[in-house]
Amino acid sequence: MNLQEWIEKNRGVVDWSLFDEPWDAMQLTHNPFRTEQIDAILTASRLLQKRTGTVLDLGCGPGVLGRQILNQRPHLHYIGADGDPLMLAAVGELVSVPNVRTMLVDLRKTEWAEGLTPQFDSVVSLTALHWLSQPHQRALYGAVYQILKPGGTFVVGDPYAPEDPEERKEFDPLEELAKQNEGGQTWEEFWTRYPIRQLYADYHKDKGYQEPCEGTDDGYPLSFQLNALREAGFGKPAIFWKKGLRVVYGGMKYDS
Repeated sequence: MNLQEWIEKNRGVVDWSLFDEPWDAMQLTHNPFRTEQIDAILTASRLLQKRTGTVLDLGCGPGVLGRQILNQRPHLHYIGADGDPLMLAAVGELVSVPNVRTMLVDLRKTEWAEGLTPQFDSVVSLTALHWLSQPHQRALYGAVYQILKPGGTFVVGDPYAPEDPEERKEFDPLEELAKQNEGGQTWEEFWTRYPIRQLYADYHKDKGYQEPCEGTDDGYPLSFQLNALREAGFGKPAIFWKKGLRVVYGGMKYDS
């Protein structure tokens, strides 16, 4: 059974709207500064300054960034890339416009990028890349650099691990208080209440999909991220926004 067949078989069972507001509410429980982080990604990527162009969203999930981008710039071309076919199916169900495509990719590998010419005006990612190991992140940054157009931007929103223990002591209570104030469901509660995964388990098993959880909940130090961007070729990598233990960072591919 392919993905489309699975979708059609379960169309009357799966409520795709769960990946809209309920999904966002669950994510806010884990990342209380998510809305501000998304705004910072959109600003730093310069997407809102463009009327046309192409953006690639790495680890797109159900297309949260895509919906935000297309709501404000409906003529941009959006490509959501993820390793989970269920998430890509949600993108297709929730964002039904012709300038949207999806790509099934394993971000731990870079083969998916080898056949792509420099065609993207921006590459973005939200709360996904911290699940990769440091070597895989470095390799991914190099691949992103190759597929960006000159002048293109690479912008990532993720958690980060403070190198100064005092910084973690300062921000941990702030994060926990903000999460409690959100009062939404946890990741585990979301999947328990909405048993989509149970319906999807056989499909996942048949396709050999596994969550790429080789990284860490906390992310990596910002010094690692900035150095990895420089090594990949990005000029003047920078921290664009930071609040609590959340950050938006990235760089630009300057004209050669």
